[in-house]
Amino acid sequence: MREKLNSCAGFSLVEMLCAVAVLMLLCVMLNSGLSAAMKTYFGLTAEAETQLLLNSLTNAIAGELRYAYDVEGTDNPSYNPYASLDNPADVRRLRLEVREGQVFVTGGPDGDKELLPTEKDGRGGAYKNGNYQVGQMEITYDPDTACFTLDLKVDCKQSGISAEAKNVVIRCLNPPEEP
Repeated sequence: MREKLNSCAGFSLVEMLCAVAVLMLLCVMLNSGLSAAMKTYFGLTAEAETQLLLNSLTNAIAGELRYAYDVEGTDNPSYNPYASLDNPADVRRLRLEVREGQVFVTGGPDGDKELLPTEKDGRGGAYKNGNYQVGQMEITYDPDTACFTLDLKVDCKQSGISAEAKNVVIRCLNPPEEP
């Protein structure tokens, strides 16, 4: 036992400090690499979710406009995808509106409804609790071709990423009859 206590085998204080310094340098490099990878991951995820919301909204709006009839106006056309063509007394005027960054169908029999509603348990749905918003929506109607033209822009508030769909042409399947 006395021989072990008297031996000089082991690490000196300088060797231990050098080992700790090298270990700290490796940790800093690892942290820098991980934070850059996480930033890239979140940016790509935000871009993909913005594109997904844009595509979902474009499809939902196209579904509403495709079955519109008795269209009026050019800036915000009125339309009615819900009323039955067999029951003209039930015709209601509906509009697509952007409110608080979300698209609503207004004037329906059940009042206003979100075009892409939030989940029932309130977890945010398509708009991710307001992180993604519709920045701009323009709908025009050309009576000569019986087509709507949609311009839509979706923004991500956290990352500043946006996606746009310009000049999306949607054919109206129930165009107004010429007088």
